[in-house]
Amino acid sequence: MKISLKVLAAVSMLVANYVTPALAFDNSIYIEQSGNNSTITMTQDGAGNVVRGIQGTGTDNTTPALITGDANTVTINQIGTSNVLNLGVQTSVQDGSTGGNNFNYTVNGNNSVATINSNNDNKNSSASNNITVNQTGDFSGASINVLGSLNTINATTTGGSRNNVTSTINGNNNTQSISVSGGGDNNVTVNQGIGGSAISSSNLENVATTNTNGTVTLSVTGSSNTVGISQTGNMNSTTATIIGSSNNATITQAAVTGNTTVNLVSSGSGNTFTITSVAH
Repeated sequence: MKISLKVLAAVSMLVANYVTPALAFDNSIYIEQSGNNSTITMTQDGAGNVVRGIQGTGTDNTTPALITGDANTVTINQIGTSNVLNLGVQTSVQDGSTGGNNFNYTVNGNNSVATINSNNDNKNSSASNNITVNQTGDFSGASINVLGSLNTINATTTGGSRNNVTSTINGNNNTQSISVSGGGDNNVTVNQGIGGSAISSSNLENVATTNTNGTVTLSVTGSSNTVGISQTGNMNSTTATIIGSSNNATITQAAVTGNTTVNLVSSGSGNTFTITSVAH
């Protein structure tokens, strides 16, 4: 199934599309778009792929994916079979931010599940965010949730199956660049600003555990690696390269007024790293 949609500002729509039985009979896309300068291009190839909204109780393929507000460009490709994307979004530009949005999602494999929330909309600010997710193997997973302004996430997983990336941001001017390749069963969690995933709170932008001007550059090559990176405060920087299998790395950074820098390079298997860096 191939669908290309261009949505004008202030136009709201609900779309349910099904390919012909010659291709597949159960692909579906549900969109409800309202807002500015949006160009939406979606390509679904295999059977049983779904683009829908964030789920409440149970699962419902007729829940619309929403996408509300500002200069959106959304490009979603799935290709394989039985992949599900729960999109959400509902963003706003404020606090001097310009432009806004840009969401990219590519899967290729089968039975993958991804969620891109960006608050969807508990009405905390999620402005001018650029999110790119790219996964290749089967049974991949990605969960992305962003609060704040001028944040960028770029996450790519290739190679084996069951690679999972969980990314949360609560703060401003943060950057994540995540690359996972080689084998499968890798699990990566990057959290800039503790509480970034707690979207039910009404004042997350003002809590002390936000993260500002943080950077994470992570490269994982191998299989069965587990990496967790957490940043809170201001001007934290992590650069980590992990090559091998069955490694476990936990990096925690907290810089209230200063900055912390962590550089980790590891080649080998079965290693455990626990790094905590705090600056007052």
